[in-house]
Amino acid sequence: MSNLIGIDPSLISTAICINGKLINYCRESDAYNKNGLAKWFKLAEQFINYKFIEYRKYKNYSEGEVIKLFDYDKITDSIINDIKSNIDTTLPTKVAIEGYSYSSDTSSIIDLVTFSTLLRKKIVDELTDDIKIIAPSSLKQESCKLTYEPINIGKKKDKFEFRNNEGVAGGKFTKREMFLSIIENDKVNELYSNHLRSIKSDILEVSKIPKPYEDSNDAYIIYQLLKHDKI
Repeated sequence: MSNLIGIDPSLISTAICINGKLINYCRESDAYNKNGLAKWFKLAEQFINYKFIEYRKYKNYSEGEVIKLFDYDKITDSIINDIKSNIDTTLPTKVAIEGYSYSSDTSSIIDLVTFSTLLRKKIVDELTDDIKIIAPSSLKQESCKLTYEPINIGKKKDKFEFRNNEGVAGGKFTKREMFLSIIENDKVNELYSNHLRSIKSDILEVSKIPKPYEDSNDAYIIYQLLKHDKI
């Protein structure tokens, strides 16, 4: 047995799944409105533990670069401490973390690299060197393979591809198809996956998967890939 940890790093909404337990590090202003918890955060509150993060304001570029570094350091410390508090330290620990999407704008990707590098270094120094980095494109493919059976499209010799029940190829998956890959997976029968099944119609009515589900789903899928030995 091992501790299994899936991580979807983000500057404003990092999600981690620790042995099936979900934590979302988000801004309080994103989770709350004038009436209390916003709709989607309210729906998910029994299944996702929220940890609120805060970024300080700064006056100029130089000051901002230093302040961001200290803020990232504080948030990644919190993530590491939460992981330590939720694992069996007598067991080996396996971590898989989503890599960067280079389609992001230049400033965002630079900040995300800084944040993720701090997090990865602390994981290796304080938790485990059994860490895997999964590319966003690979995560789409693997979420498809985890749930759906291969289709033989070869004519003279076998050639297999993976598509979901709607015919969408794994490489073309969006957050919507990744959501479906969780609820349509008969091997995944846990509190969070069953909750997603119960709100399927609500989720699919909106144009994109809302937070905190968007990032939590990714972390949960990464955890499932570890659990089913697919990474």
